[in-house]
Amino acid sequence: MKNYLVASFLLLLAFSGFPQEMGYDVFGTLTNPRSGPYSLVTLDTLKTAKTLADIDARYRPSWVARYIAVEVASTCGERVKRAVGTNDLLTHEQMDILKMADLGCRIDVEVDYIPRNTLKDNPPRKMNFSLTVIPIVEAKYPGGYQQLKAYLKEHIIAEITATTAEPIALAKVRFNVNAQGQVADAQISQTSEDREIDKLILEAICNMPKWQPAENAKGLAIAQEFEFSMGTSLLRCDYQY
Repeated sequence: MKNYLVASFLLLLAFSGFPQEMGYDVFGTLTNPRSGPYSLVTLDTLKTAKTLADIDARYRPSWVARYIAVEVASTCGERVKRAVGTNDLLTHEQMDILKMADLGCRIDVEVDYIPRNTLKDNPPRKMNFSLTVIPIVEAKYPGGYQQLKAYLKEHIIAEITATTAEPIALAKVRFNVNAQGQVADAQISQTSEDREIDKLILEAICNMPKWQPAENAKGLAIAQEFEFSMGTSLLRCDYQY
């Protein structure tokens, strides 16, 4: 009986000492596909768009029997510009608004229309969609996304799981990849509640090799902001970014 109790205790100890698995990822703050209500549109797409389908591939003109009005608006900081057209073909004013939109601007489209269906009662409907403008070419870690994940796993995740078996609170670090491809302005945007872990994450982020910087529509290098997230909660299927 005594041997059984000792064996059970050792087994329990072994299980409690297993390192906690952690989820982790890094995305551009404007290009994270798992957060925000907005679709993404690149600068080059906006500058050449002539129809609603050009700026949002999900839009289908076949849904519409008759247009009433189509409004396109651009919100860049506190500056808002609007133009109204009569169908899915963009007017010159609407195209000008899109061409002047820059990184971080939000494009809002509102379509008032009569749906295409066979219902007797077929009142006007309103359709809305919004898009966030992103760089024409997103900044890239040397070797690509999988190499970036490998670096983060080796220099952050493996280091943490080797020293603690406790669940890790969600931590986030925001940083810029500047026009020279260097990581800059890294700061904790959400603490892991462990000072040493926060320090380790920041050091790993700041010591990343040089990236290929983002480019604007003219091919000029620009800065882009990214966010690294990690923690035990990221493994939950119901986790909300």
